[in-house]
Amino acid sequence: MAGSNGVHPVHTGPVPAGAVLHAVVLLPDGEHRVAQYLAALPTRTPGLTAGPWTALERPRPCTWCDLEGDGWSFRLVFDPQGVAPGEALEAVSAGNPSDECKMDLDEHQAACLIFLTKFPEDTPAWGRFVALCRVAWAWVDAGASLLALPEAQLLLPRRLLMSTEPEALTPDLSYLFLTNGVAEIEEKGEERKLWLRTWGMGQFGLPDLAASLPSRKGEEERLEKDLESLRLLFETLPPAMIREGGVLPVGGTVQVGERTWTAIGEPGSVDYAFLRSRCGVQLFV
Repeated sequence: MAGSNGVHPVHTGPVPAGAVLHAVVLLPDGEHRVAQYLAALPTRTPGLTAGPWTALERPRPCTWCDLEGDGWSFRLVFDPQGVAPGEALEAVSAGNPSDECKMDLDEHQAACLIFLTKFPEDTPAWGRFVALCRVAWAWVDAGASLLALPEAQLLLPRRLLMSTEPEALTPDLSYLFLTNGVAEIEEKGEERKLWLRTWGMGQFGLPDLAASLPSRKGEEERLEKDLESLRLLFETLPPAMIREGGVLPVGGTVQVGERTWTAIGEPGSVDYAFLRSRCGVQLFV
């Protein structure tokens, strides 16, 4: 039975299984934000229509609806109290957020989870990601303070979102939606090994990149040059992979400065917990 506001209370979970892509927007408050979002949505995604909103009281009050049209389907789950504590908040705040993002993260009072659940079969991975951005950017129009991409362990501040338009995005700008850094440090006696990787390539249907570097006393200068070269690899190879929709074949090489990096394994051939990724990880030496 519908309530006086037309919202239907249900007791089934709104989070869809097997979503293709996932993003979270955080808002400074929840008042009037849904109405503002729905007013902005037609400009961002003219082919999508919002279905009825359904209320869920347990385990946490929220409302959700589906956006559908032209072969696309998105699920929105709006939480007027912000991202739920525990695993959800950990996923949103993972990585190394800037001080600017930390402040907005601490102060946010509402959130919306966005899931891409269906898309036209001929849509490339990059096109799917841009479609997710269009749906998310309507929340920016409604005052969102942060965009979280949990798969990339990334928070993007409103300042950056306001200066970026989904329609202008190309694979060359994919670095905005990826992160990289140290995933693990292995120590055996005086030997240290740094494992470095990217996060977020699964958003484009591709494996993340990873490599290990020995760290020995007296070789700090060599390590610093290796690190600099590896960071450049992690920043320059992904756009090419996304444009081509493929990976470097085993044995393939990339010259970065004075270093040559070689792909040594099929994606997913290693199963270290710190290297797990939705589409596997491709190792380089």
